Amino acid sequence: MRAFAVVAFLLTTLSAQYAAAQIKSFPYDAKVAVDEAFIRSGAGDAYYPTQKLPRETVVTVHRHDPGGWYMIDPPKGSFSWIPERFVKRINDTEGEVAEESVIAFVGSEFGDEASVFQRRLKTGEKLVILGQREIVTGSGPQSMLQIQPPARERRWIPGSALIPIDAEHRAQMNANPYAVPGNATRPEGVQVFPSIAGIVPSTDGVSDVPVVAPSAALSAAQQKQSERQQLADIDRRFGEMLRLDSSTWNLDAIETEYRMLQQAATQKSLSGTIDMRYPAIERYRRRLSKLIELRQLTSQTEQRDASLVARSPHGFKTPLAPALASTAGPESMAAAGQPTQLAQAFEEFVQNNQIGSSNIAMENGEAVTQNTVSNEELDGEQVTENSSPNVIKPGSPQNRFIGAGIVRRVDDPSQGSGYVLMSPTGKVLADLKTTGGVSLDSYIGQQVGVQGTRYSEQEKRDVIEVSGLEQVQLRR
Repeated sequence: MRAFAVVAFLLTTLSAQYAAAQIKSFPYDAKVAVDEAFIRSGAGDAYYPTQKLPRETVVTVHRHDPGGWYMIDPPKGSFSWIPERFVKRINDTEGEVAEESVIAFVGSEFGDEASVFQRRLKTGEKLVILGQREIVTGSGPQSMLQIQPPARERRWIPGSALIPIDAEHRAQMNANPYAVPGNATRPEGVQVFPSIAGIVPSTDGVSDVPVVAPSAALSAAQQKQSERQQLADIDRRFGEMLRLDSSTWNLDAIETEYRMLQQAATQKSLSGTIDMRYPAIERYRRRLSKLIELRQLTSQTEQRDASLVARSPHGFKTPLAPALASTAGPESMAAAGQPTQLAQAFEEFVQNNQIGSSNIAMENGEAVTQNTVSNEELDGEQVTENSSPNVIKPGSPQNRFIGAGIVRRVDDPSQGSGYVLMSPTGKVLADLKTTGGVSLDSYIGQQVGVQGTRYSEQEKRDVIEVSGLEQVQLRR
């Protein structure tokens, strides 16, 4: 018992000393004590880096987070991204937020990262505009404005890379057994990760390449865009081929390209889109087969007529001979301008089916607008369109849905808002929250397109702040 009491006393004493040693006065200024230190968009090396700070750079520390990460103000040169469509420009360098709860994404000097956000901006909030560029996001390329980081947006840096400027703060750090003392020797090179228990990690072999590589979110968005561009390129070459003489068509090669892209595709929606190309290819095969048969029949008829003329003692021509002689050859027996019309039909087919096949398809709960295409659309000279008022055509101003599905109420509201967007197969796509007095109760069980703001949180499903709902038809 006496030994236990001694151990308890020592633990209590050490805890009290550690608590007294902790820096409790925030914010405070500190300087970078290593050659270079990466700062990140969140408290952890899973978050993408945003800048690399040189030695002696002064930063303002607001908080010490678990794992040895210190939360700081965005240093000079930091920036953020905001979708241009949500900003009302005042002049070339000033603007204001045009809608409520618009997300600003943390920017990075190492690439077009735009997947981490920390706060939502309010209507009328002033912005300082630094530039504009189209970048690839999770929902495709978007026109984004580069802005100064909004108020209360932060960055994170390894605490082992910093030394407090103030002597009192430095003394408190030196007394902390879990912090790197201010007088400790820092290794040369780039400081990437926080230290553990006061031991500065070795930077031997650390290179910039893996650290500044695109984040998983950006890599996925870039892969998604690359696959869409590959499909568009194959579609373009397919259309160009159909403009040529049908004797030059190589449908097998085009089909092989589609199948190779489909096997490599990471998007289920893209794979489904490619599936729609195969029936079109088969219909062109049937057309080509008919043209070949027509050529063969024409050739045989011409040969027979020529033989009859040769055997006639008076050079008599059969009634068919003048008609055939006036044609431009076997290919001219096809409808005039047919190759061009076939190519135009295919281009209309592609335009109306860039992402899928009917009304509104869903990709991870995000609405993708399409037209319905009939099985016979390419056998005629024009493509039929679904005239239903609920069909949103590509490029339509009504195409503002960021999600589509069925509204359901959940039994356990503690898990979210109490409402979810669900696919027809029963998969939960996103939690629903309302803004502006939108009532979700009147839409329960209905198929809807959702307008509003969509965002993701790490290891959680998407959340949609709903500003409007419309009834639609979902493709199952």
